[in-house]
Amino acid sequence: MKKNLILLTAFIASFWVSGQTIFERYANNDEVTLVSISPKMFKMLGQMSLSLDDPEAQEYLDMVTSINNFKVLISSNQSISGEMLAWVNQQVSKQDLDELLSIKDPEADVTFYVKEGKSEDYVEQLLMYVNERVGSGSTNLNINGREIKAVLMLLEGDIDLNKISKLTDQMDLPGGNQLKKAQQKKSL
Repeated sequence: MKKNLILLTAFIASFWVSGQTIFERYANNDEVTLVSISPKMFKMLGQMSLSLDDPEAQEYLDMVTSINNFKVLISSNQSISGEMLAWVNQQVSKQDLDELLSIKDPEADVTFYVKEGKSEDYVEQLLMYVNERVGSGSTNLNINGREIKAVLMLLEGDIDLNKISKLTDQMDLPGGNQLKKAQQKKSL
């Protein structure tokens, strides 16, 4: 009876661990930086009293209210970076995501995956993975002076690719310039 209970507990625990997203798995890990903005926060941003006379403020408001989920995971640990890449590959297969853009250069690899949205310029899901190339010499990837090996960004909602690169630029995330190139490629 005791053996069966232990086996059942281990079986249930394995499903719970495999059901966790990479963001949940590393939420309390000191070796990663996690940025997670909930849908409730986006609704609050949408209800802020911004000057509607300012077209840029209105554009920003429209953009943030169209996002349901925003998560960024940043790591300087090579092992965690490998797990992040494995999770990305699993999501690409499981969610049937299309590669939007892949950039390979001496310092880093940047890949964007999307799930098509309601029209050509819109996507339901945007997944970005930036990985420093091993053996690239010096570390060029950093955020506010902190060395990084990998960045994983997940956006879900009714996302306008024309506007989302502005958000990544404002948050000073790697990949903002590449996201502009991805949108231009999608428009061609």
